[in-house]
Amino acid sequence: MSVEYMERVYNTYAGVYDFLFGKVFQSGRELGPELLDLSPGSKLLEVGIGTGLSLPLLPRNIEFTGIDLSQGMLDKAQERAESLRLRNFRLVKMDATKLEFPDHSFDRVFAAYFISTVPDPVAVVKEMKRVCKPGGYLVFLNHFQSENPFFGFVEKLYSPLCYRLGFKTDLNLRRLMQKAGVEIEICEPISVLWRAVRCVNP
Repeated sequence: MSVEYMERVYNTYAGVYDFLFGKVFQSGRELGPELLDLSPGSKLLEVGIGTGLSLPLLPRNIEFTGIDLSQGMLDKAQERAESLRLRNFRLVKMDATKLEFPDHSFDRVFAAYFISTVPDPVAVVKEMKRVCKPGGYLVFLNHFQSENPFFGFVEKLYSPLCYRLGFKTDLNLRRLMQKAGVEIEICEPISVLWRAVRCVNP
C-alpha cells in the first residue's frame, strides 16, 4: 500500500475521525502523558497527530510539534489547538518515513494509534529513534498482533482487508522493535485489543 493511498484514506477520515475513534481510544490517550513523563520545557514530537485528540491531555509548558501526512487531519488539529489557545506548538505536513528534523531534536517522540497505519513501520520507528535524544522515550499506543498463536493467525488472515481501510492487524511488536533497534522498557495492556509501549532510545 502506497503513502499516497494512505494519505487519501485519512483525508477521507478527517471529518468523521473524532466521532469514530475519539471515545474508543480515550483511555489509551490518557495513559500517554504518564508514559511520556514530560518535564517543563520538554520537546515533544507526535508522529501521526491526526485531528489532535491528544492535545487537551498534554501539559502546556512543553514545546510541541505534531506531524501528519494528511492535510485534512492537520486542519482539524489546527482548529483544536486554536480552541485550546495553545502556544509553543507547530503542526507540519510530513511523511513519517522521512522526518525533516536533525538528529536528536526531541526529548520524547509519541505515536498514538498510528504505527500500524503506515506502509513501512520499521522505517518510521527508525526515524523516530533518530530524531529522539539519547535516553529519551519513544511511546506507542497501538494494536499489535496477538502473541496467542490462534488469534495471531486469525489477525494475519484478515489484515489485508483491514489495511485497505487504513490499518494493519498483524503488526508484531517485538519483531518491529528488534528490526528498528530499540528495546521495550514498558509494555502494558490498555484493553483487550490495545497496548501501551515505552522504549528508551539508546
